[in-house]
Amino acid sequence: MLKPQFACTNAFLEVVCLHTRHAKYGCLLPGVKDMDLPQLDLNLLKALQALLDTRSVTQTGERLGLSQPAASRIVARLRAELHDPLLVRTAKGYVLTPRAESLAVTTREALTLAQRVFEPVLFDAVASSRRFRIATTDYGMLAVVAPLTQHLCICAPNLGLVVQPWNDDTLESLEQGRLDLALYADDPLPPDFHYRDLFRETYAVLLRPGHPLTKKTVPEKKNLLDAIAAYPHVVASYPSGRLYLADDVLARLKGPPHHVAIEMPYFMAAPWLLKDSDRVMLLPRVAAKTLAASGGLAWLPLPANQLGFSYRLIWHERAHRDPGLSWLRQEVLACIR
Repeated sequence: MLKPQFACTNAFLEVVCLHTRHAKYGCLLPGVKDMDLPQLDLNLLKALQALLDTRSVTQTGERLGLSQPAASRIVARLRAELHDPLLVRTAKGYVLTPRAESLAVTTREALTLAQRVFEPVLFDAVASSRRFRIATTDYGMLAVVAPLTQHLCICAPNLGLVVQPWNDDTLESLEQGRLDLALYADDPLPPDFHYRDLFRETYAVLLRPGHPLTKKTVPEKKNLLDAIAAYPHVVASYPSGRLYLADDVLARLKGPPHHVAIEMPYFMAAPWLLKDSDRVMLLPRVAAKTLAASGGLAWLPLPANQLGFSYRLIWHERAHRDPGLSWLRQEVLACIR
């Protein structure tokens, strides 16, 4: 139900003003000026509807839960706003004026529109064909988007995902509504952005099956970094502003000097670069496990260390209460768990 004294928005008031124009002539009645929109509230529409239905000031008050004096005052306001008595006495009782009768349909339509403006918005995932826009890197594709699409095929088969690359415009696109969500590491975020940590990530070594590092003669874990440094490295790069920066994990682990044979921004190209060589690639563990399973590769965990990052789901305040996006954020969490 509409709350008392709940002022209309300007957009809705414009609709109401249009609906109260004279139906036959498409304009206000002669001598009647536009209502003072900021002073109009939904109570007047409710009261007008009650007056038109009951044709009685007393019964209008009863329907609205008002005393007789209060009902008389609100009817007086209606008469002043509409410049018409609306209800007049005759020998056989009270009757509506022509002006009042002309407002019967438009008043009901205006109240229906108001209810639609203020009623709760629900999201039906099964029936919706909405297309959600997500920005991420190919790591996000492997770690989150791929399992999410499998999950959505079951619970929301008509939805669509539009995946765009993470770049220096991503946060602005979230702010302006060109994107709905983003997936990225735990970099600092500007004000008015929200995030949810999905998981804590560490690193692993991706390599071909039968690689010398996979054999029993491989040194203990404390010497693994020295052993890894002996082989050519494939290094992933990540977007930072308008540039791509190499993520040389072994260097960040303070490992020995090593040869970087290939630097590239695509995790998913790893199987083609590793399967027929002794190259190795140090990359986030989730990506290593996924690529090993799908690309016919092997992987080894790196020694326990403090190097790692949290992977996040990111959105802007403008979309924080959107029912569809609230639902999708929960589904991302569900499929990751």
